[in-house]
Amino acid sequence: MNSKVMSNSDYHLLKIFLDIFFERYIPKHPTTPDLKPSQFLEEIEKKSLSNAKRGAEMTINDSIELTADWSPEEVAGADALFSQAGTLTLTEVRQRYSRKYLQVLQRGEIRSEVEYYLIRGVVDGDGDGDGDGVEPEPEVCEKLQIMLDAYEFKSLKNRQ
Repeated sequence: MNSKVMSNSDYHLLKIFLDIFFERYIPKHPTTPDLKPSQFLEEIEKKSLSNAKRGAEMTINDSIELTADWSPEEVAGADALFSQAGTLTLTEVRQRYSRKYLQVLQRGEIRSEVEYYLIRGVVDGDGDGDGDGVEPEPEVCEKLQIMLDAYEFKSLKNRQ
């Protein structure tokens, strides 16, 4: 999922997915905002649709990380819920997430902040981005860390 090529229909489906995900699976606290994720994204859209799409991608990546240790039964239950709502299932979102990870890995270079956080999440958490908790091989971890370091260096250099 790259915001440069994300269709408006995919973006719409992701907003529905996020609303359901946050309503059903995110614990509520007294400080939890009343706004749904789609309402927050619509506020961003007023200034920049591309920034809203990028925000949706980043939130989707966070949501995928939160489900990394879910059992197959939990995933199936969530898939049914999302499917009934007429949006992408958790499994479909995970597949897109994994595909993006593989693209970045194959390319060998992180090109955006969204890709950076995707790779950072793989290195710090789940492993391979598919939610099954499998860690990448040591040589893959090393390659990912080199990519992260290069992106961080480039970002720091661009700020100066």
